[in-house]
Amino acid sequence: MWDKLTIYSINNSHWMKAWMKQFCNSTDLAGTGLYKIRGAAVSRLLQLFLLLPFSGINIYKFKKTDLPVPGRDAFYRLLCQARYNWRKLIYHIAVKLIAEFDPLTNKNNPRVMIADDSPYMRNRSKKVEYLGRQHDHSEGRYYRGFRLLSTGWSDGHSFVPCELELLTNQDPDKRLGPDPSLDRRSHGGHRAGQATRKATDLAEEMVIRGIKNTGNVDYVVFDSWFAHPGLLHRVGKHAPVVCQVKNVPTIQYRHNKRIHHLQGLYEKVCRLSRRDKKDPIIGSLVVQMLSGPDVRVVFVRDKNHSGKWMGLVCTDTTRKQEKICQIYARRWDIEVFYKMVKQHLGLYDMEPRNYVSMVAYTSIVFMRYMMFIYYQRVQIDEMTLPGMFRQCAKELQSATVEYCLLMLQWEFVASICHNPMQPVISFLNSFSQQIQDFSNMIRVSLLTNNHLTINCDS
Repeated sequence: MWDKLTIYSINNSHWMKAWMKQFCNSTDLAGTGLYKIRGAAVSRLLQLFLLLPFSGINIYKFKKTDLPVPGRDAFYRLLCQARYNWRKLIYHIAVKLIAEFDPLTNKNNPRVMIADDSPYMRNRSKKVEYLGRQHDHSEGRYYRGFRLLSTGWSDGHSFVPCELELLTNQDPDKRLGPDPSLDRRSHGGHRAGQATRKATDLAEEMVIRGIKNTGNVDYVVFDSWFAHPGLLHRVGKHAPVVCQVKNVPTIQYRHNKRIHHLQGLYEKVCRLSRRDKKDPIIGSLVVQMLSGPDVRVVFVRDKNHSGKWMGLVCTDTTRKQEKICQIYARRWDIEVFYKMVKQHLGLYDMEPRNYVSMVAYTSIVFMRYMMFIYYQRVQIDEMTLPGMFRQCAKELQSATVEYCLLMLQWEFVASICHNPMQPVISFLNSFSQQIQDFSNMIRVSLLTNNHLTINCDS
């Protein structure tokens, strides 16, 4: 019964309805191909999908007929539709969010487009479509799953995800799961075709598409994994690029008619630098990348490890080295985003085997984050994202308790109207017998959930 009352609270969530009406209404869904064929409306299914992490209910409980929600087969049909254009829907919401955030940001504050990938693990799966054996470069180990490649817009205060791709292995021999049998003319078939492409090529297209669609990007920020001379040259035609570079012999630079590796440039900067050794920035040089553009290379000390350093490059050679470091620091926003969707927003709550379903569900998880950052930006109190997640979950629980109290009032009035002349003692006994089931539930909730006064961490 508690799950039933929680569903009532989800259906009556005012802040969820307000966000859906502003950023993802029925007209927007129909414009991206998301409209129902039969059964429940797509907007209602999406609303339930977006609020499930806050309620503690999963879709597997929807097989019971006593819950006031569509059956779980309706949710699976929503995820399995190959004709739904989830990429267009995510971009549609992202453009609206950026239009809301941009007037709130100082004009001198640079807007950046960030691209990065993260492991999407399915280590216990065997029959998932396009399942592959991937290498995690941060931990130096292999895992089963996909590479979640994403791009997002950031103004230093809010990160807005714009696009995603679930990548598998290019080599068919390294894939552990079957290939999906999809019509390549459909949106789902096109996404499946993109999954086997090279990550750097996809990242280039996604970044350029993000610059054109958002229309307000001052810099592009990469990790060292995507910092290749050719990629920097092509993306740099659309917006200046700031990225970390690897100290590898395959990437070479020309300075004063001599060819150097990154290590050689570092030694040269150390000899010429007159900065204090406690200064985190060692120095910089303007050089030309072989087969690439002219860049400013900035060397930064590692405070935690003496003697270690990192190199940053910027295709805008007129920028000061301090500004380049500040712009690259924005890349951390996408790391916070990945942490949030995995730990709090339920990226691993569902484990579909269908590739189209995985793309659709990951898009819904991205929409949860987009809803979060909107309310985080417009509210007065500066909360962290985990604190805001806990507050939203407690608000739904509070709404459930309030609904129980309202049911008590209805039962009380109905009992009086049904037996107006009944003696007081017998009336109270009858009323107590009617509400015994959910009165105990309310008492336990009030004792275990002291959330009527919500404190958020700032």
